Amino acid sequence: MTPREQPKYLAGRLAVFLALVAVPSSALADAGTPLMWVGALHLAIGNLIIGAAEGLILAKLFSLKKLKCVWLLIPANYFSAWVGYFFLEPPLFRFLHMDLNNGWTWFWVLVFVTYLMTLVLEWPFVALCFRGSPGWLKRSLKGNFVVQTISYVVLFGWYWAASGTSLYTQMRVVSPKEISLPESVVLYFIAESDGNISARLLASGESREIFNLRSTNKEDRLFVRPSRGRSNYFDLVARLESGAYHDTHLVEIERGFAKQAVLDWHATLDPPQNEGTWFNFGPVPRLGAAAKSDWNFETDFWPIEGFSGENKAKGARIHFSFETPFGAWAARNATQLPGDKVVFQLGENQICVMDPNAKTIALLVHGRGPVAAIPDDNLGQTVPKAR
Repeated sequence: MTPREQPKYLAGRLAVFLALVAVPSSALADAGTPLMWVGALHLAIGNLIIGAAEGLILAKLFSLKKLKCVWLLIPANYFSAWVGYFFLEPPLFRFLHMDLNNGWTWFWVLVFVTYLMTLVLEWPFVALCFRGSPGWLKRSLKGNFVVQTISYVVLFGWYWAASGTSLYTQMRVVSPKEISLPESVVLYFIAESDGNISARLLASGESREIFNLRSTNKEDRLFVRPSRGRSNYFDLVARLESGAYHDTHLVEIERGFAKQAVLDWHATLDPPQNEGTWFNFGPVPRLGAAAKSDWNFETDFWPIEGFSGENKAKGARIHFSFETPFGAWAARNATQLPGDKVVFQLGENQICVMDPNAKTIALLVHGRGPVAAIPDDNLGQTVPKAR
């Protein structure tokens, strides 16, 4: 964690502590992220405090009855928060199709949109505070703007302190062409569009469908295992999940497809385990010449913990994450490539590549469950033929 990120992280942890004190719970302090607890505290108790404060401010500025304003603006805040949280925002987020390239823009757009939603949803309650007074319409619109702006600024700071935005504040989003990638590496992945498996030459971007899988579950992914038919080689396998936890079956995609591939750390256990995407985090395995790299990378469980790396030889560190009220993307299914680059899955459907030295990141393709490998020479020059 960089020094610039420490204040936000500590503020988030303080918010977790306050939430645990204020809300009776047997949960452990690390059961969830700061943003989860901040949101829960806001929905459960925060609206009571905010509504009371808004009522007192409104009464003071416009010479209204304090008790009436407080009793009207407390339910106003609960109404706007719960309506927005359950009925308006989720459909809006699904419609936007946020990804790495547009996520930061949509973040600020949604900050503004939710502010407008607050103004609209809470105005009727504010108008009731002015009922019967001269010029009530104009005064209620003005009063609504003043109190909602004050409370929204406070809430924005509250949520910002608990959010993870270093994906955009610490990293630079670029085109894949701006990141030099090893020519020998082929990326295998489940395409978002149809659930079939494609192979992509990382350096050129040439891609071709190689297997008709028809995957539909976000937990489905590819992995490698020691080949059952070719000594010192690896088989490419798909792990498919029906929806129930660990109700899975395996589909062999290609036997002996590569001599240079890497097992994820779950596969090194005794007995080997094949976790779905959500649990495929931890130390990032190294492919080929990446074994000699000075960089060590790790993906963590919660989205706010994100992706981290350390180069002790150069005294360099890297960390980025994305968890906000408008979206959260965990880093999963990562592989360190020759040349210090890392390819990994971001969220449910983004396969990205990251350069720690330049602090750049690029979206390669929409898909899931990626595996990076170096096929034999005769396969390394072209994308494998489709089946």
